[in-house]
Amino acid sequence: MENDKLIVKKSGISGKGVFAKSEIKKGGTILFLEGEEMDLNEVFRRIDSNEEVSGDPLQIGEDKYLDLNEFSRQINHSCDPNSFVREKNELVAMRDIEKGEEITFDYSTTMSDDEERVHADDRELWDCKCSCGAKNCRKIIDQFKTLPKKRREFYLKNKYVPNFILKKFG
Repeated sequence: MENDKLIVKKSGISGKGVFAKSEIKKGGTILFLEGEEMDLNEVFRRIDSNEEVSGDPLQIGEDKYLDLNEFSRQINHSCDPNSFVREKNELVAMRDIEKGEEITFDYSTTMSDDEERVHADDRELWDCKCSCGAKNCRKIIDQFKTLPKKRREFYLKNKYVPNFILKKFG
């Protein structure tokens, strides 16, 4: 899988990853994450029917998710990412990215499920062990509010989060 700027290949982080075919400048759009839009009820339905893995949908709003297409799903998490999700689904370079470098974003910046609703549906919030290998690795990928305070403030100050996170925490 590839497009004009990116290619999917084996990753040192996890499975496959997306890599830059050429340099990408800070602030440049890497791609728009794509997939079918759905609400939390549909996410649960797909997980329950084994159509979806719980960690695959990308949260894009309070009750909106993208069932990411295969290419978008290959972008790995890092606790020290080189990109971020802006607005709803635009992946943007947080710094200059070198040719051959793996594209990563901090999954926690797109996670802010309504705990009351999730628990009312007798569900667990998604979290995952992290093995990104970054010096500042948190060892877990979890909700935005669980990030260390300085990291949350850094992301909010620089607007390195989607609109729904800015609205909720900014």
